[in-house]
Amino acid sequence: MIQVNPVIEKQELNKQRPKLPEYPVRICCVVDDLSEASRFDLLKQIKEYAHSSGALYMTREYDSRKYSDDRDKIRKLPAFHVYIKGAYNRTFYPNTRPLQHIDESVEICIRYEEQKKERRNRWKSWYNSIKIWIKSLMHRETLMERYERESIIQNKKVSNWS
Repeated sequence: MIQVNPVIEKQELNKQRPKLPEYPVRICCVVDDLSEASRFDLLKQIKEYAHSSGALYMTREYDSRKYSDDRDKIRKLPAFHVYIKGAYNRTFYPNTRPLQHIDESVEICIRYEEQKKERRNRWKSWYNSIKIWIKSLMHRETLMERYERESIIQNKKVSNWS
């Protein structure tokens, strides 16, 4: 019988699995009792949708002493907290369009990443233009370049007279 290393086998399975886009969005489902969370079909649908959209989904019990967001933001249970890059964003409930809240949160992350890329591109173009300008200051014009520049100027002057 051939034995296969389970670690290598798991790595190969992970390579074959299609990668979902992962966003720094965390959806935290807060319930009164964890055993109740598995009974609600709506919570299961929200969990599947969150995973399919690339958000991290977790379920935990309500604890107002430990979590200030539970104490200050939740009016009824079950509730969902949305955290973007570790910072609290919003709280929503199963009857208040939960899938749209998840989409909006993921869209915020996508928009932020696009703005970050745009700022990086602007910085690169500004840096390149400064680099070219500094190189031009340090460059001594050769005789051939000076001759070509002067011939272009002469041609323009001649064409202006015509």
